[in-house]
Amino acid sequence: LHTDYKKGKDWYRFTTGFQMMAESPPGPQFSCGTKHPAYLNQPHPDVENGVVPREVCIKENEETGIYQACLQVENIRVKNCGDYYTYQLNPQVQDMAYCVYNRKTSCEPKVVHAKYGELAVVNCTLNSEKDFDSSEVEWTKLNSVTLPDESLSNIDISDDSLLLNINNIADQNAGVYALYIPSTATSELVEVILYSAVEAGQKYYIVEEGGDVTIETTINVVPAPAADKISWVKVPNKKLSGDKYEMSDDKSSLTISGVTAEEAGTYRISVEFEVDGKTYNKHTDVIVQLEEEEEEEGARM
Repeated sequence: LHTDYKKGKDWYRFTTGFQMMAESPPGPQFSCGTKHPAYLNQPHPDVENGVVPREVCIKENEETGIYQACLQVENIRVKNCGDYYTYQLNPQVQDMAYCVYNRKTSCEPKVVHAKYGELAVVNCTLNSEKDFDSSEVEWTKLNSVTLPDESLSNIDISDDSLLLNINNIADQNAGVYALYIPSTATSELVEVILYSAVEAGQKYYIVEEGGDVTIETTINVVPAPAADKISWVKVPNKKLSGDKYEMSDDKSSLTISGVTAEEAGTYRISVEFEVDGKTYNKHTDVIVQLEEEEEEEGARM
């Protein structure tokens, strides 16, 4: 609450944050948006206490660090009205503001990357747990899926509602998750991104005629699928055979020896795997092109 300097004594109610004046010193200068932040240096009363006298400490204008001393003490009165507090204030210091407890959330990281079948964690924290009720926390997967939900039954919410464990993550879990706390209108967004199940190190290989090329890929699935669940073809559907082609033991890479126009073209690696009882088939394509083909294309342009 930013004061009207020398406005005079009056009763006020806070309507932001926890709707109550802070009971602890503020942080560095301007942390409450003013040179002289003020806080209650005595506890708030209970309802049965009625109207009680209290002291407000108005901090000094220091350039760095934590405010160490009170510039001035203001004598006020406070009443606990049950759902909120009211304060009889009499501001006398210029450039002063009363600090209010305000709950802020923080989710780190803001973007969570995961492989198929992994455990992905969306982890959020509060800057203050004062009067925090975990039952008021709302989680939504955009658009409009409120958690928990049967379609996302592999997601567990922690007891304090600030952490999501996404077990055996798969396609249905990718997206943006929103945390919302209604009482203080605080919210956070976290994006969950799945790595491609099969990912090529590069999409294009330019090879001299007669040269060799090795196509490297990464299988982003946990646990890694067996080699017999991985296959290579030359598009559209030519099986690879003969001495020209050699695959690694786990079939994640393919070496083509003595590349000619016959071997140039598009190669597809496909992987079949299972996550949480559901079978997935994913693939990626890689183009192998002769160097002279690239030069001829440049000449035509």
